[in-house]
Amino acid sequence: MIYTQYIYLFKCLSHRSRLRLMELLAAHGEMTVSQIVEAFQGEDIEDRDPSTISRNLTILRQQGFVTPRREGQTKYYSLNVAKIEEAFGSFLQFLRTAKTRLK
Repeated sequence: MIYTQYIYLFKCLSHRSRLRLMELLAAHGEMTVSQIVEAFQGEDIEDRDPSTISRNLTILRQQGFVTPRREGQTKYYSLNVAKIEEAFGSFLQFLRTAKTRLK
């Protein structure tokens, strides 16, 4: 169905911990889970344990918004801004073409 990709897009973005993860990666470029956990300390975000952060990174990675890179035993995550722009561009195009689709 045409709506499925947008449902997953906005579900992915509808969690404040995932938005915070994206913000941190945008600010720092590349981070490990332990660096993210440390950045979450002292914040008013309930989902700051390593397993929850890893799960949220997986959800973002499934959408292509986060890219992992392994160096030895350490995994680094970075934001894939091009993929985010592509997803929002696709959604905007979906809205722009609604008039012709729904005639």
